[in-house]
Amino acid sequence: MTDVSLRTRCVSRPPRFRRPPGRNPAHPCVPSAGTDPAFARRAKEDPEMKNDRSRTARRIACVILFLVSLSLLPPRVAADPPPPDAPPAAEPVDPSVAGSGALLWKSARGLVPLPVVDMQVDLSVTGLMVRGNLVQTFHNPTSQVIEAIYVFPLPEAAAVDSMEVRLGDRLIRAVLREKEEAKAIYERAKQEGRKAGLVAQHRPNLFTTSVANINPGETIVVALRYLGEVSYEDGEFGLVFPLTFTPRYTPARSDGSVPQQGIGESFVKPENPQAPRARIDVRIDSGVALENVRSASHPIRWEPEGAAWRVRLEGGPVVADRDFVLRWRLRRDDRPEGTVFVEDREDGRYGLMMLLPPLPESAAGQGLPTETLFVIDVSGSMDGPSIAQAREALLQAIGRLRPGDTFDILKFNDRNESFRERFLPARGSELDEARAWVASLRASGGTEISPALVRGMRMLADADPWPAQRLVLITDGAVDNEDEVLAQVTRLLGKARLHIIGIGSAPNRYLVRRLAGVGRGACEFIGNVAEAGRRMGSFLERIDRPVMSDLSLAWEEASSAATSPIETYPQRLPDLYAGEPLFVSFRMGPSGGAARASLTGQVAGGPIRIDLGVAPDTARGSGVATRWARAKVEDLMDGLRRGADEPTVRREVIGVAQRFDLVTRYTSLVAVEEFPSARGAATTRRVTGALPDGSTLLEGTLPQTGTSGPLLTRLGLFLLLAGAFVASLRRLGLRWRRNAA
Repeated sequence: MTDVSLRTRCVSRPPRFRRPPGRNPAHPCVPSAGTDPAFARRAKEDPEMKNDRSRTARRIACVILFLVSLSLLPPRVAADPPPPDAPPAAEPVDPSVAGSGALLWKSARGLVPLPVVDMQVDLSVTGLMVRGNLVQTFHNPTSQVIEAIYVFPLPEAAAVDSMEVRLGDRLIRAVLREKEEAKAIYERAKQEGRKAGLVAQHRPNLFTTSVANINPGETIVVALRYLGEVSYEDGEFGLVFPLTFTPRYTPARSDGSVPQQGIGESFVKPENPQAPRARIDVRIDSGVALENVRSASHPIRWEPEGAAWRVRLEGGPVVADRDFVLRWRLRRDDRPEGTVFVEDREDGRYGLMMLLPPLPESAAGQGLPTETLFVIDVSGSMDGPSIAQAREALLQAIGRLRPGDTFDILKFNDRNESFRERFLPARGSELDEARAWVASLRASGGTEISPALVRGMRMLADADPWPAQRLVLITDGAVDNEDEVLAQVTRLLGKARLHIIGIGSAPNRYLVRRLAGVGRGACEFIGNVAEAGRRMGSFLERIDRPVMSDLSLAWEEASSAATSPIETYPQRLPDLYAGEPLFVSFRMGPSGGAARASLTGQVAGGPIRIDLGVAPDTARGSGVATRWARAKVEDLMDGLRRGADEPTVRREVIGVAQRFDLVTRYTSLVAVEEFPSARGAATTRRVTGALPDGSTLLEGTLPQTGTSGPLLTRLGLFLLLAGAFVASLRRLGLRWRRNAA
């Protein structure tokens, strides 16, 4: 009776129950080793109980150590692609980080890559215009019907105006529609089993092509045509064609979250056999002989071909792992002060004007004392050769500071840090310390460029008044929030100048050039350490020379019968540095005849004026009208950052795009075949693109262009599990000592 009563009390635990001596506080029905002498003696003497405690401790330790080891494993990176008959295994990727010319399947899991077969780039230069023809050939090696997404970068000034899709023996030509309408047409055709293509602008210099219902074994040829323009700098012409791009970093959202990065399985190293390859052919019709034709990016060979010049890659196709850069000079001593090309259409006469202001000899080399803030990108995308190029560029810039100048340095990744938090005089000890600080810079973390620029602009605004303030940014521009960055610079820069150094084999040239434009500064690109000294020297000399500012362009038409004013773009003319041209697109009425343009501005020596005439017999140039349309669209889109009404901008952009068949933020090209031809449902197959040359993003430690969040998460998990491990051992140790007492 007593035993039954005691067991009942142990289970019910009434409030005033007093535990009998020798019972365990946690389990009152179990004897406590600390108070039960018999149990304690057994715990000391019984080897089986000792073995049980030892095995339990080992099991707990093994489980915790296993979890700790899992927390320290690096993220899974891209491996070599599986053989053609392997089952699909690719992870979805984001179009903005999809890689060079990547053909992506649109599967239920997202966009999944597919192999690239061939890429052909044909560029034709006539005067100042570049007509580009990009042909990429893909093959469906599977036994499934697919829908594919084709992602490709183009030059930042490119205007895409034509697309054709060849599927077997069928040729599908695209038509322009508003983006939503084009998407609806494409989706309807896809559901009906008809082949269809859709070209849309994903970013200002990144486009996507969707191709629906590709049958097994079919070869897909996507041909896109675009219009671009040459650059001109210090007597040298040039062009760039991007073959890949650096994966873009997505900054934290306003709620503090960071969107998932899509780099993981969309890239391979350039030496991988699956990396895309390209053939490049350039024809330059300059009208005069060329000299000093060279490429800092690829070995080339060039030769005359009739009245033109032909440039080809030396050795055939190359891996698409860097921008193709070509420069040349005309064989003549004089430099053009102005050149005009026109193109006539039914709706008017369109023109392109290049004005090159002369630099007075007396002003060369003179400059005011400057207050310079250098801002250098040390994020993960800069790891490898890029950070070495950035350090060398910054050291070159520091070495060119003059007595009387002041400076400071700001480095940034997902955080930013100043060298001294104040502007220092450019003299011996300060310069030596700055050089040592720069030499110690290493790359890691995310590319939070916006907070760094905001801090830098505020540092300049809070500093004492100075004759000339400038911010020099050194970066690869690998971010996808370009509009936000440009809007902040437009709002906060004030009277300071913003100059940009683009770093790496595939920088974001659109962002670099647009930042320099809104910052009334200049830009330069450095693709390898060997050319850093020469290009930085030329760049620093250029920005040290007097700038031509307060530019305005006035027109005077010879005929009083003109029915409409001359419309020019850009409407807000940028400041010019010596050796830099001003490109102006203009449109006259259908009856437009002779006209004269007068460019006025200020240089260090006083006011300057350049006159240039447009005559009825002015040289014709193909693509001039399309160039005007693209310039107008760009000017309208810039208005959004200045507070323009978005519906009004949209309506005007669509109107221009429809007249010239331009792909814009609001318009797309869509092509649909007449009859259904699909033979089944789609499945997935992976693709790979080539990382930019020198990138370490696939190497073991995986330096990321994202934030250090994943690393901190793993570190936090490690510390949490390690703490649990230590606590478990401590509890086991204390229990063993109590039992042994």
